[in-house]
Amino acid sequence: MAAVGVKLGNIGSHWTTACKQAVTDLNALFRHKGVTVTLAVNGAGPIISVRTDPGIAGTAVHGKTSAETDGAGKLLRADVRLPVKLTINSPKGIRDAGTGMAEVIAAHEFVHALGHEPHNTHLMAQTLNKVLGDRAAGDKLQAGPAAMPPLQLSDESIDMLKGIWG
Repeated sequence: MAAVGVKLGNIGSHWTTACKQAVTDLNALFRHKGVTVTLAVNGAGPIISVRTDPGIAGTAVHGKTSAETDGAGKLLRADVRLPVKLTINSPKGIRDAGTGMAEVIAAHEFVHALGHEPHNTHLMAQTLNKVLGDRAAGDKLQAGPAAMPPLQLSDESIDMLKGIWG
């Protein structure tokens, strides 16, 4: 099984928690679906470096990923950028979005780093819409019919990752 390290920069406790949860949940999803790659915070192998970028609006539900791959599409190194602060507009005004929403964004960017280029269904949707929870812990992102967390990947996405990672 291939190993990929996730190096968390000085991204704050909110993003650190979300990224660690994304690693845990993606690994479980990959094991369940037979994708033979494992992510590890501060692990060995090719590195996905994560940091915040003040140029990404906190109202956006996305990050930015640039990755360098070998001829087979396997990761050599990647750079993931996340908004400094993630916000949601609630009836009581703008507030910080919940960790679950941040987890989905981080996981989305990690899957891009692993070689999933196009946006298609579920986690890899082009448009992720915010779904306000009663409190921050209940916030979700909607991709088509799927509300996340929990993380979901389409069969097409799983097949694409299997084609790269086995």
